[in-house]
Amino acid sequence: MAEAAVKVRVLRRGKRAAELLAAVFHKLGLEPREPDDAGLVTLTVGSRGPQAWEMVRDALDASGPDWREWLHLEPRPRR
Repeated sequence: MAEAAVKVRVLRRGKRAAELLAAVFHKLGLEPREPDDAGLVTLTVGSRGPQAWEMVRDALDASGPDWREWLHLEPRPRR
């Protein structure tokens, strides 16, 4: 199965950021992980390129309308 790594950076640490990340991990069926010291979390998704990025963005959108205040999704890859 093809996999892609999609990066999300925590902009503001706190309870809400942790809730959003937990919701994304759950939605994608991934084991939760803590952000590294720089606030970066790499999500390994069972798809490639833009499709993997869209899966992560959809999971973020489903986690709550305020996710952009707490998290930053890396730019969408080109095909």
